[in-house]
Amino acid sequence: MKKVIVCGPYNAGKTSFIKNVNPEEFVGTEENEIDIESLEALPTTTTVGVEINSVKIKGKEIVFIGLPGQEKFDFIWETVGSKFDGILFLVPSTATLRDASLYIDFFSQFESFKIAFKRLLVTYPEKLTSSKKETFSLLGVPIKVIDPTQQEEVKKFLEELSGEI
Repeated sequence: MKKVIVCGPYNAGKTSFIKNVNPEEFVGTEENEIDIESLEALPTTTTVGVEINSVKIKGKEIVFIGLPGQEKFDFIWETVGSKFDGILFLVPSTATLRDASLYIDFFSQFESFKIAFKRLLVTYPEKLTSSKKETFSLLGVPIKVIDPTQQEEVKKFLEELSGEI
């Protein structure tokens, strides 16, 4: 079984990606966000734990582990992310270089990073500019633009991943 970490900043599309790996098997940890001032639940959700999904492609079983994006959960990143076969950095096209590099810098400290399959998956493709794509290329991780809400795009990417992991 191959282990792939899915990480990135808040609202990058990690949960959508993980759900679309295999919708019937998705195990999520989303909770409604709370307005700090009114203490009322908002219609939006955030991941508060680890999300898991798995799929078998071309005879390979791959488990995807989605991590919460907020830095306050970095203790989870370290626990789950110390050993992996692949790592996907989901980053919205509107993110800063710091937003993307934070996760790459964190996970590059682990021995697994050197030999793991790596991709920077840029989400919100409709907002991606050529200059932003060029900026992201400075991170030294191969880039793919994807809409994680589209199951067919995710499935197509999984075929690519299974051939390389």
